[in-house]
Amino acid sequence: MRTHSPSWFILSSEATADIQIDALVPAIVFTILASIMVGLRWYSRLYSACGVKTEDYLVTAALILSIGNTAVIGAEYRVDSRRKDLDLSQQSSMTTMLKLVFAQSIFYHLSVNLVKASFVLQYTRLFSLTRSIMYACYVLLLLILGATAWGVFGVVFLCKPVQQYWNLRVLGTCMNAETHFLSTSSIGIALDWMIWILPIPVVGRLKLPRRQKLSLLVVFGLGGFVCIVSILRLALVHQFAHRQQVTKSGTYALILSAIEVNVALACASLLVLKPLLVRYVPVCISDKPMTAREDMRRFSDFTDLFRAALDDMEQNMEEAKRGERRDTMTSRPTTSMEGPQ
Repeated sequence: MRTHSPSWFILSSEATADIQIDALVPAIVFTILASIMVGLRWYSRLYSACGVKTEDYLVTAALILSIGNTAVIGAEYRVDSRRKDLDLSQQSSMTTMLKLVFAQSIFYHLSVNLVKASFVLQYTRLFSLTRSIMYACYVLLLLILGATAWGVFGVVFLCKPVQQYWNLRVLGTCMNAETHFLSTSSIGIALDWMIWILPIPVVGRLKLPRRQKLSLLVVFGLGGFVCIVSILRLALVHQFAHRQQVTKSGTYALILSAIEVNVALACASLLVLKPLLVRYVPVCISDKPMTAREDMRRFSDFTDLFRAALDDMEQNMEEAKRGERRDTMTSRPTTSMEGPQ
């Protein structure tokens, strides 16, 4: 194979594969979904008192790259359709297609790792008092930085000189594109699972209202879905490529890459939509989550208050009884003094 992830299986050294509408439509749909969620994220941030954070800019940059990735898929579809309509030779569209694949690969690696970094930065704010999670977040950020460098620079310097990637007439050498695809995909899957699992022990100890638990289940469910998609992307693309089913392999690569990035963007945005939901859909979420410690403290405070109320009630009743006794004792001598003289 001559090209690289997410669509390096789309092209072989002899011919371009068919970029079908089956790949373009899901990319557009999921990009629109991600754009809506990121827009709501910004509205929620501007509405809340927390303000805009670094992770918001990372998510926005990832969305811009995702839109660029979808535009490249559209361009690939147009190039392939034009070649068929005009009955052009496969070689005539090879250079253009390879340039698009080159750009798409860079967009993919940048966008997917920016989303990962935004998740981890969000964790550092949510779990700032948990030292073990903070250390784990710092390690994850370093790993994400390394994965980004390997993904992007691995594409840029896949061939030496660089232009040999898209110009088959240039003399030079290229490293094994399949090895790079497998390594970047495996690293990405490992990072996805680490990011997904990291907060579960802490969240599991929280005492939350039922509606807020359901909201967290939705967010974690989407996070798990992203992990599954990244695994399917690696397995299906690699499987069909080795079966020489280049078109199907390329279609899976395009669809699953778009789904992975855009669902991750939606999931990252859901984490900060709480102020918006509390304002417009208050029945769907509780505004006051409680940890187990807070729950016990509130129960203890309520118990102490209840006991204090009982003590006050008993004290008032005791004082009333004493008052009645005093009244009875003072009324008896008064009666004897007022008798006949």
